Amino acid sequence: MRNVYLLLFSLLLPLCIAAQDIHFSQFYASPLTLNPALGGFSQGDYRVAGIYRNQWATVTAPFVTIAASYDMRLFKKKLKKDVFGAGVLLTSDRSAGGTVSHFSGMLSASYHKLLSKKGNHYLGLGVQMGYVQRQLKTDGLTLPSQYNGTDFDPNIASGENFGKTNLGYFDMNAGILWSATPHKKIGVFQGVSLFHLTQPKESFLNDDVRLKMRFAVHGGLRIQLHKRWYLTPNYIIMAQNKAREINIGTAVEYHLGALNAPVILSVGGWWRTGDAGIISLGAEMKGIKLGLAYDITTSGLKAVPNPTGSFEIALIYTGKMGGSSDPGPVLVPCPRL
Repeated sequence: MRNVYLLLFSLLLPLCIAAQDIHFSQFYASPLTLNPALGGFSQGDYRVAGIYRNQWATVTAPFVTIAASYDMRLFKKKLKKDVFGAGVLLTSDRSAGGTVSHFSGMLSASYHKLLSKKGNHYLGLGVQMGYVQRQLKTDGLTLPSQYNGTDFDPNIASGENFGKTNLGYFDMNAGILWSATPHKKIGVFQGVSLFHLTQPKESFLNDDVRLKMRFAVHGGLRIQLHKRWYLTPNYIIMAQNKAREINIGTAVEYHLGALNAPVILSVGGWWRTGDAGIISLGAEMKGIKLGLAYDITTSGLKAVPNPTGSFEIALIYTGKMGGSSDPGPVLVPCPRL
């Protein structure tokens, strides 16, 4: 059976080589990979975020994805209630033990316009642009043509002629975000993101293969059920070429200690349709947020002996500059991990 699974992954590998976008179960914990418009729109003056994902470790060599970002609010005194944000995003993705690797560096800018006199209604636009580097390691690579019916035979010619093993290109993303607090106990937001606006050429075989645009719609609510209890339903829908992903769920928060400086604990459940159920745990104290998530596989890969899902850990720090006491704009009501 293991040979069957290896054959399945070798058949999927050309798709990975052609294009593979990163994704996270805790999509809300990586703001600049979710929506460029989220840059600078946070509780503080600046935010540092990092997330690590490890998946499919028992099926093949694990797929490892890492993202790190820094974003901040600029021109605070001049803009008053409007928000201008800038940031930088670094991502790394390693597939099948590093056979295919991806690294990108993106610069991000966003502007959020206050739409109401009460200061509780914003519309924002964000853009990202940067450079992407991809690499293919052909040493030890096994391809479908090398399967002899029983096992993989490296002595059989693969029939592939890789024109290059490294490629780089310019890429660009954009997004919009609407957020509001229609009631003191309810916050709502809705965003739309477009990735790979340049549709860059991406092929190791010198073919004219273009990376298709990825379209994402995301949104959610933040509802205060009690002075110490919050509910944060959230969702994301993504589409790229013929691939689709829907992730929907909610988290429940409990605030310990003083209401103006609480320790926040959360637990959540999510469902990525046709793929996995997700359990999340989180904690927050003094601007530091820690989130853990584990995917329970529900797709065809659950037939693998002793299967493991995917594990994620996310860490976010939000801080103030110069002892600022300004609470800033109306906050995007995302779940606190």
